[in-house]
Amino acid sequence: MSKAPNYLIGKIEAPDGCCRVKGLQNVDDSFELSFGFSRSAGFPADASFRMNDEFPKDLTLTDFLHNQECLVVASARLREFLESVPGALFQNEVLPVKIINHKGRREKAPYFIISQLRHPSCLDEKACVGKKFAVNPDHFRSMKKLVLDESLIDPKLMIFRVAEYNVIPFFRRDLATKLREQKFTGIAFHEIQGFDFS
Repeated sequence: MSKAPNYLIGKIEAPDGCCRVKGLQNVDDSFELSFGFSRSAGFPADASFRMNDEFPKDLTLTDFLHNQECLVVASARLREFLESVPGALFQNEVLPVKIINHKGRREKAPYFIISQLRHPSCLDEKACVGKKFAVNPDHFRSMKKLVLDESLIDPKLMIFRVAEYNVIPFFRRDLATKLREQKFTGIAFHEIQGFDFS
């Protein structure tokens, strides 16, 4: 019997009544966070996310906060837990952000971007099914079937993104199990095989 893949997809979700935020504000070149650039030096103190006006009644703050930029935005409880798990934040960077509510006021609860610095090129492209960008054929624009080549992934990585398709975070299975056990909200873990990327 073949061994189960060592990594799961972490899909950040906003259950009914839970907060969704828009894009990151007050951070120049914020797109760099999606490509593994370190931003810890001089990260703005007023970096913030504003609650999405399209969901005015969805106010509950989750541990993983749904956002338009597909970043891992974590509660203080989640950040503290990750810091307590040896190696969980290997090649990840923690950046403080504020959450601005619908009234334009800062929420008291502190939040943090957990930014993946390592984006290994680790897809088995012959087995993947998707469409690539015409102007950047090394990257997938959309995906129907994704297959990792685990031999190309540093086994110490617990949270990372893949270089060829960086829109979703991957979690090492043992860490995902710990997060499930602690009942952190705002995320669902999925097996890669059969995942709906639409």
